Amino acid sequence: MVPKKLYYYSRLVLFVMIGLYVSGCATIVYRSIPLKDIAKAGGKYPVGTQNYYLVDPARPMWFTDDINGPREISVKVWYPADQRGLVKKAPYVNNQKVISEALSERLEVPNALMERAGGIDCNSWLEAAPAKGKFPILIYSHGHQSLKIANTFQAEELASYGYIVVAPDHTYDAAITVLANERVVYSKSRLPGNNQRPSEEDMIARVQKQLTIRTEDVSFLIDKMLQQSASADNFMANADTSKIGIFGHSFGGCTSVMAGYSDSRIDAVFGLDAYFLPLPEDIINRDMNKPFAHLGQPSWGSSNNYSVMETLAKKNSEISTHFAVEGSRHYDFTDFSQFTRLTKKFGSGKISPKTIRSIMNTLLLDFFDSSLKGGKKFNPQAYEQVYSDLTHYSY
Repeated sequence: MVPKKLYYYSRLVLFVMIGLYVSGCATIVYRSIPLKDIAKAGGKYPVGTQNYYLVDPARPMWFTDDINGPREISVKVWYPADQRGLVKKAPYVNNQKVISEALSERLEVPNALMERAGGIDCNSWLEAAPAKGKFPILIYSHGHQSLKIANTFQAEELASYGYIVVAPDHTYDAAITVLANERVVYSKSRLPGNNQRPSEEDMIARVQKQLTIRTEDVSFLIDKMLQQSASADNFMANADTSKIGIFGHSFGGCTSVMAGYSDSRIDAVFGLDAYFLPLPEDIINRDMNKPFAHLGQPSWGSSNNYSVMETLAKKNSEISTHFAVEGSRHYDFTDFSQFTRLTKKFGSGKISPKTIRSIMNTLLLDFFDSSLKGGKKFNPQAYEQVYSDLTHYSY
């Protein structure tokens, strides 16, 4: 179960700054505690990145009557870049000034603290020329009231090994979305407690609508990428659109599973401490017929979240594996714990940031290499010999 106060941390990947402000030591931290940069990517390719906006005229912006207009989505992509096309390093947070000011006002946090995100160095190069090749596509879905950049460590690592990683902000379900012309949109999303399935009829209907919108965002992204690939002069010119995987954290993991069931173009699904409870019963009991892996904390307390996962995993006719990481907590499966040791005081687990990062990067890369690139067979048992914190369960 995720403590409610941690939602603020997921609203900007510099979550810990908010907690430190609340604890009264913001000034000291701002001046004296450095934040770590994104770890160097391990693959052979430099990483390029671009930001763009999409409009889906066929869908409403949100499901409530007070919000009109077509669905608009902000998207970030990381891709293998040409070594000769590296000009300008990309910021960790796009529209950082706008986001900092908006969240500072909304959360009553000093803007100086929010601006700390601008000091984080990434591996990505803005608008870099794409490398030549044929690269599978991976879609990343963020968690409830989180952001599309919440797993930048993994996105850059995967791109450096020859993947195109595409991440949307699920508008109104993301903490904050900056659309074209710097229009700021805040979350209107709401979920039941993380230890229970939706029970009241109105909440069931709401959660199903949110999950449907997210899943349709994914399919819409795939539609647009397929349309662009034939004539693109950007990263999509090098996309292997016949090989598509998806991964996501928390509600994004739930979105990934749902999209895996509903969209036949998706070939493999990976969840990061996924929130399975909103999945409909008919989905849980249906054969996904696609490789599926899940990586998460050892337990969700009194929740039956993992019971739902086990049911769908056993119904899956393809490989289904769950990895449990001892000493981890929910937000360790994002960038949350990677910037400073002080997150240990505000919700990250005992496991070291380097270890959990290595586990995530290794499992994601090996799983998708096996599923999408025809790499060596994915052997879940082998990882326990490398990581003493890891336990696996195959279904």
